[in-house]
Amino acid sequence: MNSVAEHVDFFFGQDVVGYFVNRVPTEKGQYPYMPYRGIGHYRLGQALTSIGPQKCYYVDDGQNRAFTVIEIASYGVLEVATRRKSRPQAALS
Repeated sequence: MNSVAEHVDFFFGQDVVGYFVNRVPTEKGQYPYMPYRGIGHYRLGQALTSIGPQKCYYVDDGQNRAFTVIEIASYGVLEVATRRKSRPQAALS
């Protein structure tokens, strides 16, 4: 990523959750994000509460980049356990 402010959406399943600005998960730690008011953020919160850590992803250069969310540490801050490369995003018809 370059130094220009860039919003990177991230997803839980097919639902958009929010976006990272300038810094996406690359390792374990806390990552600020801007949540979207919608079903994706709600579903992620419910799954974290009822099941535990959840896999999310963002798209970088046509590749899904998966990471595991441990919890929403505070409003607008994710606690992330891991990040790994996942399969390419399917082309839309």
